[in-house]
Amino acid sequence: MAMLSRRAVLGAGAAALTGSAIAAAGSDSASARPRVTPTIGRRATPNWTALAASLDGTVALPGTAGYDSARQLADPRFDRIRPPAVARCAHAADVAEVIRFARREHVPVVTRGGGHSYVGASTASAGIVLDLRGLAGIRYDWGSQTAAIGGGARLIDVYNRLGAAGRAIPSGSCGSVGISGITLGGGIGMASGRYGLTCDAVTAAEVVTADGSRRTVDAERDRDLFWALRGGGGGQFGVVTGWRMRTHRATSVGSFVLTYPWRDAARVAAGWQARLSVAPDETWSTCQFASDARGRLSVRISGVVLEGDPAAEAAEIARATGIEPADAKLERRPHLDVVHDRAGCADGAGCAERSTQLAGSEIFRSVLPGPAITALLAIVERRARERKPGIAKFKRLTGAPARVAPEATAFPWRGAHTMLQWLVLPAESGSGSESDGYAWIESGHRAMSRWSAGRYVNYLEPSPASLPRYYGANFSRLRWIRATVDPQALFRSPYAL
Repeated sequence: MAMLSRRAVLGAGAAALTGSAIAAAGSDSASARPRVTPTIGRRATPNWTALAASLDGTVALPGTAGYDSARQLADPRFDRIRPPAVARCAHAADVAEVIRFARREHVPVVTRGGGHSYVGASTASAGIVLDLRGLAGIRYDWGSQTAAIGGGARLIDVYNRLGAAGRAIPSGSCGSVGISGITLGGGIGMASGRYGLTCDAVTAAEVVTADGSRRTVDAERDRDLFWALRGGGGGQFGVVTGWRMRTHRATSVGSFVLTYPWRDAARVAAGWQARLSVAPDETWSTCQFASDARGRLSVRISGVVLEGDPAAEAAEIARATGIEPADAKLERRPHLDVVHDRAGCADGAGCAERSTQLAGSEIFRSVLPGPAITALLAIVERRARERKPGIAKFKRLTGAPARVAPEATAFPWRGAHTMLQWLVLPAESGSGSESDGYAWIESGHRAMSRWSAGRYVNYLEPSPASLPRYYGANFSRLRWIRATVDPQALFRSPYAL
């Protein structure tokens, strides 16, 4: 059975971001469309043939060619989920058509970008998976020094395309992550100290909302929605088909990796935090405490200096900790080389490897005192005694992100000192491995509860009851915005507000 598709070009798709800059799009009035509650089961079988006939993209159904590749996420543990349809959109007009179809057929919509959600939020066993990977165009505008980026672009392609012009955006390190997912949740990475989060670089977005209308949102148009799209989490306010972002110069980067024996772990944690409080914006670093599958413990500080000298920052960290590292690797290289090294790949093909990863997080508003560090290290040490892998990695939130006004975007952790990522890389996928890994992360939450202010939404865990902890003081406003733009919850997820 062949994949369903339509080849005729829809004129309405010509303004999509995959090949053009963001332009104002006409918006249908939400009040002009009937309010329909999407309920599974009202129609025994949605008319997938009609949907395919209306798209320039394709519709993959169970049993059709391409279905298995279309439904796969980055983590193979979600391969068991078989959505009834995956609509692979070619442009923004396709996205709008899928949403209108879903409203008529009373089925929910789940959006898939890079497919990197740690909880599999970009797939579902019921409803339509709306696949954005065809909206992957990236265009740099020399005059404004901004980039128009398709909502389905991968981060490695964004870095490579802009890097050819000597530019970049502040963002993360995982090459295959989707630009929309990381931006909607905030976006923490090696340029954050100087240029802020990925969401801080956004000047406008093209969005298809639950009523099927296409909107251009920015600081003047649909301001509440624009606010929510910058740090409020993905998959619940609309489908972003394109972004407009500021870029920054990216030529060279000084990088450093400092390793220490475990006996120095507490002093390293204290010294790194002290340095972080006064470090210049151009620097960014992580401080990691880890156990591997053989029970070996390690301590590592790794970081960068944008267009600067890594030796100077390494020396300041040594001065703050009061100890010299057991080993130090210092380099100064082209920006893209460092990006590729951190991503572990240089292009889309190289970044396509799938793996199982479990993650969690804590937000710390201030420097952790000695008892907190002792508690944290004990959690990692327990993992080592069990001869199981587990990582506790601090990441910088000071610098530019802390100087953005708390009310400016939906990212709720302005002014915080660090974010801690709990990370488990199981040797294989399986329910036993997953439950064991999440149990360890949960033990970390309990140990750090006295000091933790919340969690980072891009590191969601499979506990919907904990949702308020990801949004902090913005939780109520975000719920109000979601209810306003998607009153019938067309965008369906256990992790939606």
